[in-house]
Amino acid sequence: MGTDLVHRPAAAGTMDFDQLLRNIDKWDFSLSANQHSTLVWERTYPAGYTTLEYGSPRNDVFHRTRPEEIARLRERLGVPEGSTALLYAPTHRDYRRDGHHPLDLDRFVRVLGPRFVVLARSHYLDTASGTTAGRSLHPRLLDVSAHPSVEELCLASDALVTDYSSLMFDYVNLDRPVVLHLEDRRAYEAARGTYFDLESFPPGAVARDQDELHGIFATDHWRGPRSAQRRAAFRARFCPYDDGHAAERVVRRIFLGDTSGPALPVSSGGRQPSGVPRQVTVREYTNG
Repeated sequence: MGTDLVHRPAAAGTMDFDQLLRNIDKWDFSLSANQHSTLVWERTYPAGYTTLEYGSPRNDVFHRTRPEEIARLRERLGVPEGSTALLYAPTHRDYRRDGHHPLDLDRFVRVLGPRFVVLARSHYLDTASGTTAGRSLHPRLLDVSAHPSVEELCLASDALVTDYSSLMFDYVNLDRPVVLHLEDRRAYEAARGTYFDLESFPPGAVARDQDELHGIFATDHWRGPRSAQRRAAFRARFCPYDDGHAAERVVRRIFLGDTSGPALPVSSGGRQPSGVPRQVTVREYTNG
């Protein structure tokens, strides 16, 4: 992310790093969900802003949505009553130009059987190029790439299947199973890289190829005790402040001057902005 992409041309593409630094100079505050993200982003987005390690306001909805609202979401999406809904949300591949993903969804949904429904959500960069993860005629494979709210898709699903997407950091707030499909890990890490070893510290079960993914669901490993232990550890590390009140803490700090948040504001080191902004600008980080 950010200035780290200077050394990763396949992922950076035509990014203007001088303009990136000018944009960062406009920030007064940056929102961070955890210490790991704070340390990474203050290095990759260097300027004189103040980091607020207060949790992710976008995740408040996961702690505040009632069961009856979730039932209505599932009905609107066409999830049959009694079905197990898997949200498949892969990230973009910088090293590919055809939008191809390693997972054969038609085969996957056939192997899963009639009690499963797959909600396929393409990354917005793939959707913009006309490629969608769920293009199929199979009745239990629903292409939800055009749905306006990924939060609603998370709420409506029973588990997440993803790869390197930052959505995993948000989804664990629901305390529902997460399965990682990392078949092209070497290629992805060569092109963009990650900030920690996903296989050593995953939020759930890990599949290194499609057959292994099928086995995870055939044996119920995807929702077993080992998966739950991994999810709890992942959530403790990356979501320590996500409790449904992050937005309130941010508003109280920025607009009301209340500094009694879950952690003291951490001022970033590194570059100082070239000028003083005339309005408050806040950046909420993803963990991608």
